[in-house]
Amino acid sequence: MFSLKPKSEKGCDITSQPKGHDCCSVQPKGKALCPSCHTKAKGVLAKTLEHLLIDKTKEKLTSLEGFYFCKTPSCKVVYFKDAIQLTQKDIMVVVGHKEGATPATVCYCFNWTKEKIQAQLDETGKSTALKEIKEKMKNPGCACEILNPSGGCCLGDVSKVIKELQSS
Repeated sequence: MFSLKPKSEKGCDITSQPKGHDCCSVQPKGKALCPSCHTKAKGVLAKTLEHLLIDKTKEKLTSLEGFYFCKTPSCKVVYFKDAIQLTQKDIMVVVGHKEGATPATVCYCFNWTKEKIQAQLDETGKSTALKEIKEKMKNPGCACEILNPSGGCCLGDVSKVIKELQSS
């Protein structure tokens, strides 16, 4: 199928990281406007798509390089490149950023959802999500690049969700 080579950044050799832990890989540079909602979207690594797209969708594509991730909640497009637009039906996991996502996952490595955070806030008045995620990132490590549809670290999203839920 597709060949995905390990990348390194400033001496960070992902081949020496524990299996599945390579969050130090360089994210693609640049942004593009989503053809559906016209919002800026970030590039996503080919290995993210390799792990998250359903086989039927991957078979139709000639390359997984050059795609962008649309984070806009109301937009149906998840990934796009040129004239190609991929939606939730092309993805193996529920994309928690999108409206109506159930569960609304914010941390794919350690299974934190908006629902779980809300339940914790309701029960104790605070969330331990960020603390627990940071601890688990040390051991056993995370795999954001292949588990998170955005292809990036979830900590910013988790923090934002906690603040939003606390203020509502």
